[in-house]
Amino acid sequence: MLDAIDTGLGLRILGGNSKAFYGREVDGSELNMASYAGIISYEPTELFITARAGSSLIEINNILLEQEQMLAFEPALINSDTTIGGVVACGLSGPRRPYSGSVRDFVLGVKCMNGLGKEMSFGGQVMKNVAGYDLSRLMTGALGTLGVILEVSLKVLPLPDYEMTCRKSLSYDDAIKMMNELSTKSLPISAACYDGEYMYLRLSGKQDIVNTILKQLAFDKFDDSEQWWQSLKDYQLPIFKSSKPLWRLSVPSTTRLDLNNDEFLIDWGGAQYWIVSARDPEEMFELAEKAGGSATLFRGGDRNGEIFQPLSNEVKKLHIGLKKAFDPHNVLNPGKMYASI
Repeated sequence: MLDAIDTGLGLRILGGNSKAFYGREVDGSELNMASYAGIISYEPTELFITARAGSSLIEINNILLEQEQMLAFEPALINSDTTIGGVVACGLSGPRRPYSGSVRDFVLGVKCMNGLGKEMSFGGQVMKNVAGYDLSRLMTGALGTLGVILEVSLKVLPLPDYEMTCRKSLSYDDAIKMMNELSTKSLPISAACYDGEYMYLRLSGKQDIVNTILKQLAFDKFDDSEQWWQSLKDYQLPIFKSSKPLWRLSVPSTTRLDLNNDEFLIDWGGAQYWIVSARDPEEMFELAEKAGGSATLFRGGDRNGEIFQPLSNEVKKLHIGLKKAFDPHNVLNPGKMYASI
């Protein structure tokens, strides 16, 4: 870190490098955190786990599974190298996000190193330890631009007693309407998705309750559901493997976008669009902004151009202020999110 400050050369922070496709290209010396691994503390009865940044997501999932618990925001397991530090740094949540919460909602505490080489700790291991709670969440989704994550404490939840998936063939308009109608009802929904042909609905809870609700819905039971949701969560469905640029749009759930015949998939009950499109970035950013949301060039395209939704002047000032406070010499993943920050 001190060498980077002295030379003015940036640090390219990575862990398992499983999400190297995400964000802008970074020039600089590699700072690999993969070897800084190990679970520090796990208290099933207290519903939290603390691990070093390089800890394998597979290992953490397996340990939680032994106690019938889970990371309820369903982080993507890109490959066997995926680390928990990368999960928090990227801040990406899976299909359960609208119903259980995002990565940020489950971060209890973070230990990190700022751009001056100083170690900082925010938050704790339980919800009632609120000192620095919001600052620990600030590291979530910052892509290492504010600090090198060293350790993270996450809230965990029990696995559902039972899960079942059903699906129904619907038009685009009817699927949007149906997902929003169902969200207003007292149903144990844990995921709702539309792939352009079928709307998929996952129900989680007591088996007798789930089966009763299934009878009330005019949906067909989908037997291959576990593999399907896992493929969605881990970005393994065909739409994620396209050679064209893949865009991720976060919008209000009632939004009906002009998809211009682009291949698409809708997740989060209508609030997250995956769109394969060769359209200009400016057009995609405008599309999201008009809908009251934001767009990200998730994979492919020009990784030296604009990747994330352009910031308003006011928000940009906040970003610049935070960057200066945590990384005044601009050595931590410089330009990873925005070229000018």
